This record gives sequence, C-alpha cells and structure tokens, in this order.
Amino acid sequence: MYPNAPISADGFFKQGLRLARDFVAFAGAKGIAAAALSALGAVFEGVGLILLVPLLSLLTAADDGPGWIKRTVAQCLDAAGVQTRTARLALLLVLFAALVVIRALVIARRDTTLAELQLGFVGQIRLRVARALAAAPWPAVSRLQHARVTQLISGDIQRIAGAARFVVQFFTTLVLTVCQIAVAFLLAPVLTAIALGLIALGVAAGVLMLGRAFNIGARLTRTGVALMHETGQFLGGLKLAAGQNRQADFVAEFAASIAAIKRQQLTFNRQQIVNRFAASVITGFVGALVVFVGLTALGTSPTILIAMLLVFARISAPVMQISQTMQQFAHTLPAYAEVFALERELAAAPQPPADAAGPMAPGTIVFRDVTFRYEDTHSVRSVIAGLNVTIEPGSFVGVSGPTGAGKTTFVDLLVGLIEPQRGTITISGTPLRGHAAVSWRDHVSYVAQDPYLFGDSIRRNLLWARPQASEAELWQALALAEADGFVRRLDHGLDTMLGERGTLISGGERQRLCLARAVLRRPRLLVLDEATSAIDVATEQAILKRLIALESRPTIVMIAHREASLAFCDRVLHFPAGAGATAAPAAALTADGADGAAAAILELGPALD
Repeated sequence: MYPNAPISADGFFKQGLRLARDFVAFAGAKGIAAAALSALGAVFEGVGLILLVPLLSLLTAADDGPGWIKRTVAQCLDAAGVQTRTARLALLLVLFAALVVIRALVIARRDTTLAELQLGFVGQIRLRVARALAAAPWPAVSRLQHARVTQLISGDIQRIAGAARFVVQFFTTLVLTVCQIAVAFLLAPVLTAIALGLIALGVAAGVLMLGRAFNIGARLTRTGVALMHETGQFLGGLKLAAGQNRQADFVAEFAASIAAIKRQQLTFNRQQIVNRFAASVITGFVGALVVFVGLTALGTSPTILIAMLLVFARISAPVMQISQTMQQFAHTLPAYAEVFALERELAAAPQPPADAAGPMAPGTIVFRDVTFRYEDTHSVRSVIAGLNVTIEPGSFVGVSGPTGAGKTTFVDLLVGLIEPQRGTITISGTPLRGHAAVSWRDHVSYVAQDPYLFGDSIRRNLLWARPQASEAELWQALALAEADGFVRRLDHGLDTMLGERGTLISGGERQRLCLARAVLRRPRLLVLDEATSAIDVATEQAILKRLIALESRPTIVMIAHREASLAFCDRVLHFPAGAGATAAPAAALTADGADGAAAAILELGPALD
C-alpha cells in the first residue's frame, strides 16, 4: 500500500539535507565549476555596485562617500593618466558597461552548467528507481500498486526536477545575496546591520511555514497516486462503460481526483501569495527605515543613501527568491522522500541466496516436496503443497485446472521468479535459486495470455528477443506462429507500427506475434500461459503441430483449458480447486490427440496440509 505520508514534517530538514547532499555528490567537478561561476558572477555584481559610488559622486559633483573608495578610485585614475571629470566619468561608465557584459557571459555559462546538472540528477533518480525495480525479487514488485510506481516515475520525479532546481537557485541566490550584503557593509556597516536584523525576522517567519508547505506537498503526492489509479481505471474500463452507457461514473471519479489535486495546488499558491506580499511589505519598510535612520540619526551622505537604496533594491529580489525557494523546496521534498520509501521497501524484501553458479545446463527439471504459500495480514493460504513432479528435456507438458488452483504459481516457480518455502526445484541436479535462477531465465521464453507488445514496429518487437536475428529467421518464427500471412498483407510488413501495447492489431494477432518472438529467442523452456486463448482452434492446432515438430524442441509447458489443446501434450498436470495442490499417484487416463497421440493425465489431488 502507498504510505499516508513518505516522512513526517519533523523530518523536513533531515530529508532536505539528504537531497542537497545527494545533489552535491552527483555534481562533482561540474558542481565545483558551477559554484565558481556563481561566485564569479556575484563578485562582478559587487564590483559593479561599488563603482556606483564614484559614478554618483561624479554625476552629482558631490565629494562624499567612503574614503577608501575615493582613494582607491582616484589612485587608479591617476595611474591611468585620467584627470578631467568628463574623462573619469566616461572611463568609469565604460568599466561599468564592461562588467555588465562580462557578468552576463559568466551567468549564461553558469546557468547552462546548472541546467545540465539538474537534468542529469533527475535522470539518475529515474535510473535508480528503474534499477531498484529490476533488481527486486519478483514477489515484492508484483505487490506494488501500479499507480504508485507510475506516479513516482512521472509526476513525482518531475517534481524532484523542481526540487533540484530549487537547490540550485538557493545556492546561486545565496552567493549573490552574501556578496551584495558585503558591499552594503562596506558602504554603511551600521545601516546594513539594522536592515539585516529586520530582514532576518521576515525570513524566520517564512521558515515557520516550511512544515505546512511540506505537508501540502505530501498530500499532493498522495492525490497524484489516486489520479494515476483513476486514469488507469478510466482507460481500462472505458470500452466496458461505453457499452453500457456508464461513462459518467468514470468521469465523476476522475473529476473527484482532479478536484483534490486542484485544492492542494490552490492552497499552496495562496501560501506563496501571502509570502510574497509579506516579503514586499518587509523590504519596503526596511528601505524606508534605512533612509530615515541614515538621514536623521547617522548623518549618512545622500550619495551613500542612494547607493544603499540601490543595493537593497537588488538584495530584496534575491531575499524574496530565497524565501520562495525554501517554500517550493519543502513542497516538492515529499516526492524525493517517496523515492527512498520505495527503495527501502524493495530492499527490505527477502532476497534469494547469492549462490555462485555458472551457466545452467539443460536437463531434467525436478520438483521435490515443493510447497508455496501466499501470506497476507489475515491468513496464510497454501497454493502448492508437497508437489513432486519430474519434467524431462524436450517434453510437452500441459497444465490445467480452475482459476486459483496454482497453475500460474507453478509456472512462476518453474521459471525461477519465486522460490518455494519448502522443498527443492533442481535442473540437471542444480538447485534453482540465486544466480542459478538468474542463469536459467536466460534460456526461458514466456508467453502470457495478455500479450505484451511495445508501441513500436513488428520488427523491433521481434528483435527484442534476439537482436542479432536475421531477416530470414524473423520470417521463420512468424511462419511457425502462423503470423507470416497477416504480416505480409500489411502495407509496411515487418516495419508496421503496432500502436501502444499492440492495439492496432487483433488479440489473436498479438498472441501470434508474441509466440513468434518467444520462439525466436531459441529457449530451452517455452512457457505458454493461455498463450493461444484468442486464436481459433484450427490455427492453434497448426501452431502446436509445428512446435511439436521442431528439430531441437525446447521443453514446453502449456497452461490451457481446451481439451483439444491439451491432447497434444505428452502429459497433463491437473491442479484441482482447493486449498492447495499436492502430488498424487498418476491416474491411468488417456486422451486421443489430434494425430492419434495419447496424453497421460497426472492428477494433483487436494493439499496434504
């Protein structure tokens, strides 16, 4: 289940530091370069502000301002041989304009570097999530809510991109603000101290709002999952709803999720508006106070007051941006926390033993006293109990039984996706676990009842199984699956685009393409899980005959309900309904196959435990 909140508001600073630390670790040398460019841009900004003092003095013909600035500028101008007021003004204006241009170039390079860092960091997070899902045991992945994963990879990670941008903005703005404050201290230390004290009070008030911004972000993450779930329900059930004029029910639920997200976003926007208003009032008050105190209490010269007003006008925007950035950062932080929540959840799942094993050799598959149970918070249900089955290489084994009897669980055990709680599964005497199971799956092809095709061409879908396959091998696989005829009739043949999940072709055509892809892989074990359920009987029988006639036939395990299909099998494992399946003596039952072949039926009786 998706957690009510990834972390508590109390953990905001801890999570924020973790995100910032991870971003800095990812940035590395490029991050140092970006920091250097930010500092350099701030230095040019500060120098430009200091140049305003002699410029204002020359423009107003006032002989005021800090003595060290006058002396430094005068010495430099004298050394350059510039004596007249007009010449000095012109030179200072040229220097000021040059600083503006150089700073603009530095800032442009800085922003480019920071954009590369931000995009790279987000890409790394996406890869982290994908790798965590790919490396996790299948039972842990299968229990995940699809809407949660979809929301994390799309919406939440997009919000993490915003969080990374806010980290960058905070750093660059902080560097610029510190530099501007340093300039203000150089001009008027007392006035600057008074102004900073008032600004600090405003920032402290903004910090108190971070917890609320975080909680709003956490609620937005949860409502995003709900919207993803409703979207899946909407798209998956729209045809059913349209056939019964019940579309309004889907739309109503969809609208409720959209309204919930809108409420969260409006709440946060209102908080941002209040913060901006407060920041504007505070900066205006500080500016007025600086002028009043400077003139009445400190006797500050007009030139310095004008320069200070310009400095604080420049500082007000960064200070406001820092406050806004902190709010936005708190708002997006729950999305980053959810990445860690998912990683922790997957990492906590029981891992199979990491046995050292080489390539799995083909051979006999043996289930010995195998038991598998599904556990939840309310009960423990045995699906397979004490199962003993031997499958010889190249044999064709059918699997039948009602829904919930354990057929798919048996196949998952056979493929090595899950491991039994009791008993052993061996292939050529090697236990099917750890690295051996990973090696075994290199030689398995699995075709499900609901065929999965990529939204790409037929060629790309086939080559996914074996990228090095030749054109002739593609057509051979299609012919075996009775798919070559309809593919040749398509305008673009193998390069025909199939649409999302193959929706531009029929269900039977999708199943045949998936079967062709599975055969193209040249597996040692071919699993057909109701893989021909959408194909007519005559075509299915033609496909099964071709599979049986393969020169190097893989071991084939086929889940099916049609008696005509099971008649092609060497034997059939029947899983009856009940609490679980366990091996019982084979009954001497036979069934005539399509070509007169006989199939022995192995009945799996009720659970022993």
